Amino acid sequence: MLLNKDRAFEIMDKYQLDGLVAKEAINVYYLTDYWDLFSSGGWIFNSYAVLPRKQKSPAGLVINAAINLERLTEVTPTWVPNIVMFSDYSGRDTELKTGNQDGEPIAAEWSGWPVRKGAKLTPLEQTWNHRAKEHSGKMAATPAWGLKRLLVDADLSKARLGTDDPRILYWMKEMGLPDIEVVEATNIFREIRMVKSEEEVKLMRKAAVINEKGVEHAISQISEGMDWSEIERSYFTEVSKNGGNGRYIVTTLGGLPHGKVIAGESLFVDSLADYKHYLGDIGRTLIVGNPSKELEIRSKAMQKGWNAACDIVKPGIKRSQLIDKTISVIKKEGFDDYFYVSPHSLGLEHTDNPIPLGNEVYAGGEFDFTLEENMIINIDMPYFELGWGTLHLEDTIRVTKNGYEAFTSNKSELRVL
Repeated sequence: MLLNKDRAFEIMDKYQLDGLVAKEAINVYYLTDYWDLFSSGGWIFNSYAVLPRKQKSPAGLVINAAINLERLTEVTPTWVPNIVMFSDYSGRDTELKTGNQDGEPIAAEWSGWPVRKGAKLTPLEQTWNHRAKEHSGKMAATPAWGLKRLLVDADLSKARLGTDDPRILYWMKEMGLPDIEVVEATNIFREIRMVKSEEEVKLMRKAAVINEKGVEHAISQISEGMDWSEIERSYFTEVSKNGGNGRYIVTTLGGLPHGKVIAGESLFVDSLADYKHYLGDIGRTLIVGNPSKELEIRSKAMQKGWNAACDIVKPGIKRSQLIDKTISVIKKEGFDDYFYVSPHSLGLEHTDNPIPLGNEVYAGGEFDFTLEENMIINIDMPYFELGWGTLHLEDTIRVTKNGYEAFTSNKSELRVL
């Protein structure tokens, strides 16, 4: 199970929530272990998840019967007990407008895909066919009507609910649940996800290894005159070979300043990849040709700043303390122009911790989180200087009871190619 239930209930109590309702694919996945395939194609209202605070009430999941039902067996099984399938598709009988007594339209008929007469089905096909028949008489008309059923089943019809998309709960009000209290919970989900479950830790260890292998392979291929698309290709290929999915590999955010790799100018690589949707994130600095004395001083200063920050990592330390320690050590070591470091949680998002939304800003300390055991963080240290070059140092660590566990090799020295 991905979900850290104890953490979820603790944060739900903090905000006095009776339940959580997820629409975003990462949060549906986090609550249920189920990844909706078509969310990757932009279907943003195709599945929902509900986690009640009362443990005796059933957690629930809404999915598309015709497209996603088969995935429950082996591809992305779920632990939640209440699964509602919906059936609505283009080409159905458009003349059918009769609703039931609760106002829900009649779902499109669905009892599974056709079965070839006389065919001997595999055990997996038999399971698919059985599950389709099991749900065929109780399909919801749409995802939203399925969500309403989940809320009613979980006794959340008059509840205070946190959601990552308030629109869906306002739809519930229009669909017969007017007494729901809606709480915007995008950052509440992030606050919950900051402390990882045992299963998440395993996945993130793997993601870190896959991503580092990809970036090390890409670095090994870099030579003078190479353009960035060649570097991307080597990185993405290696990540894929090792079972991951490359998200990006960048240098300066606008690409190589000269359009290609040149000798004598430092550049960084910053890469992000996922394994089963959990992210690995790493940064390294390299140069083709001999490094200048200034580059060597700056690179070593950043390494010492990173090590100093890691030395104070433990539960109770604040993000701001990591920032202050890193910058003070780097400046002390001779890199006076260094000014920016961004420790961040890592997980299903690159920044897997609450961030300013709407009119909020970072000033004032509201977003200065405190480290807890089993938080997984990156100390993110990019540096850009136009006309000179770039540097980066970034690795992933897990906060332990008394310190940290490194997920990557921490081989952060300047790479001279």
